[in-house]
Amino acid sequence: MWKNVWKKGAVALERNGLAGRVILMLLSLCFWAGWVGGSVSYAQPTEGGTDGRTAQHLVVLMVPALGFEEVEKWMEGLPEEIQSHIQLAGMTMRTAGRMNWVNNLFTISTGQFAEGPPLWNGYQLRGETIIHPVQKLRQQQEQRSGFLLSAESRPWGYFLGETLKKNQVYTIAFGNSDTRQIMRRMGATIIMDNKGYARGQIDKTILTPAPYEPGGWRTDWNKLSMKLEEIWKIEQPTLAVVELGDLWRIEQTYDKVPKSARISQIYKDKWLREWRNWFMDTTRHIQHNQDGGVSIWIMTPAVSNKAKLRGQLLTPFITWHPEQTGGILSSLTTKQNGVVANVDFLPTLLAYYQLPAPSQAYGQVIQLKETLKPSAQPGSSLFDPFFDHLRYLFAIYRTRRIIISVYLLIMIFLLIATACYWWFSKQYWWARLVQVLIGTVLLSPIYFLWLTPLIQVIGPYKWIVVLFFSAFVTSFVLYQLVSHVWFLTLIGLTNTLIILFDLWRGSIWMRRSFLGYDPLIGARFYGLGNEYAGILLGSSLLAVTGISVWLARNGWLPKRRVKGLLVIFMSVFYLVIIYSMAAPRLGTNAGATIAALLTYGVSFLFLFRLKVSLRYLLPVFGVVMLSMAGLVHLHLQGEHTHIGSFVVAAQNGDLKTIQEVISRKLAMNWRLIKVSLWGKLFTTALMVMGLVSFRLRRQPLYRYYEDMAQHNLWMTGFRTMIVGALIILMANDSGIVAAATTIIFLAFPFIFLRFNRHSIRADSTSSGLA
Repeated sequence: MWKNVWKKGAVALERNGLAGRVILMLLSLCFWAGWVGGSVSYAQPTEGGTDGRTAQHLVVLMVPALGFEEVEKWMEGLPEEIQSHIQLAGMTMRTAGRMNWVNNLFTISTGQFAEGPPLWNGYQLRGETIIHPVQKLRQQQEQRSGFLLSAESRPWGYFLGETLKKNQVYTIAFGNSDTRQIMRRMGATIIMDNKGYARGQIDKTILTPAPYEPGGWRTDWNKLSMKLEEIWKIEQPTLAVVELGDLWRIEQTYDKVPKSARISQIYKDKWLREWRNWFMDTTRHIQHNQDGGVSIWIMTPAVSNKAKLRGQLLTPFITWHPEQTGGILSSLTTKQNGVVANVDFLPTLLAYYQLPAPSQAYGQVIQLKETLKPSAQPGSSLFDPFFDHLRYLFAIYRTRRIIISVYLLIMIFLLIATACYWWFSKQYWWARLVQVLIGTVLLSPIYFLWLTPLIQVIGPYKWIVVLFFSAFVTSFVLYQLVSHVWFLTLIGLTNTLIILFDLWRGSIWMRRSFLGYDPLIGARFYGLGNEYAGILLGSSLLAVTGISVWLARNGWLPKRRVKGLLVIFMSVFYLVIIYSMAAPRLGTNAGATIAALLTYGVSFLFLFRLKVSLRYLLPVFGVVMLSMAGLVHLHLQGEHTHIGSFVVAAQNGDLKTIQEVISRKLAMNWRLIKVSLWGKLFTTALMVMGLVSFRLRRQPLYRYYEDMAQHNLWMTGFRTMIVGALIILMANDSGIVAAATTIIFLAFPFIFLRFNRHSIRADSTSSGLA
């Protein structure tokens, strides 16, 4: 049946000439991509973070103000027999609001990006009862929404403690971060139920007076060990959250005191030694008793102020168990070695007790990704390579804003300067230099992929000099070797192919590029970032346009066979790009995929001058819908992706999740349009092209220089890029970024051709190929 339908449809499309063959080619390739994508099998991760162990006791040590600088010092004195059972990662701090301990703690406790009320605390009642002011959450939500909430509603979502309570896991909290002036009690939030209650002793039970030390109190390690032993003997399974607030007290005491950094560091080093000794004694005691049911996790809701100033916005997440293999952790949320998300904490802790995560949880189970390698040098830590990698990530984040800002300012300046030079100069003395500079800008995204490691040895401003010098040399050599048409065409092809090559090898370059995505802020961890999505869209259209101009210049394009080969090339070329943007293990960028589908369809319509009629629009609409269905199928059948999670939420009717995602994306896009340099680059490019086009229309003498067909082809490609930039602007959460990088490959080639007397033409009302 389906075979006959396909055969009759193919015959009908063949009768429609070139348009029919274009649509038939797209349909065939889409069916092929859907079959290939659906037949690919992905290795599914094993559920649970306990390596098959029977969960008995878990101790979560919450250490506020703990950063990786302190962790590295703390681990220096740990013997290799303990380090070999430690698993480690950096945890993101992304929340629904600002990056602070309250919002991060609520995100960790609910498994969703959340925002807590200010002045949040736990309060000790009689016995072991702890209460939290959940009415503040209700008041906060009512103020934001403007509506009164019913008594049964839970504006704060679903807390981790509620699930543990329903599954008979004994939970208890100890310790606090009180100072002499401020009461700060964070830990019990993790185990509180939906009514705000928790069990524990968060007063001074495990503390001892220390009048001459910061905060006036310090942890009593003997009392802590006794409390844990008592619980382990009576209850099973258990979760003990221990808040070790000593580092927080030191920071709060000395950070605002001038010239106190040395004293503060002395106290920190002393406490780290005490903590390390207690950890060594405790783990050895567990190993000696052969108690394989005890695990220790270390985490923090907030890094130190010093770490924040240095851009070190990953919090330590450490696990220890006597039977586990030491190594580096990861999750399907990030798909990056050594980086996990704060929303991964809840499903991982539930998996420890063999419990499923609630459907509204965003994260995935944290798992071992890379085992430790024996240290080559005596006395060095097994985790030294990991700490070196973290320093690299922190260096990228610390210098990212400077480099991107300077880069965008240079591009805005070049846009204005080259347009002004063209406008006012009567003799084009430096026209070739301007064209080489334009090539430099268009080649710079490639060097953004390759030169990032240099930031570890040179400063950001020197790095920018190296970037532009490398791109300038490449542009100059290419300019000397090929014609102007092939100069732009090869630049477009090179950008496209290198980005595709990087995507197919796991985005190794892109994930560390300044134009890529930053794991520290947690906006995107894998796939195709919006910056390179725009570059890929714009450069691919520039390449196809250049090839069409070259064919027309040699008189080959009117030939029916050449035109058919061009259709095949464009179909395959575009399909590979769309699949690379969409596939779960490649781009995983839904907005870019939608933009590419529509833009490449417009490219066919403009280039081959297809009539916009219902007869042609329906098959094109079918191609788009078929491709979208294939995209959904890939993400539902393959490994976990954020697109798959969104589709599942839509299938389950989770309107709250869908509303949150859409509102967050719209808010981010609007904020970037208003305040970012990407928005200024986008508007500047449009204004410059408008002024240049106005000048060309005012000087009709330019229209007599050369054959109009080449000009019309260039303008056809440029119109398609404008459509693509507008579509990707609307389809992406930070669409202005993708639109700006798309329009780079429109604005600069447009000005480039103004300096080429053989391509200067007034605009024409007709476009496309005859």
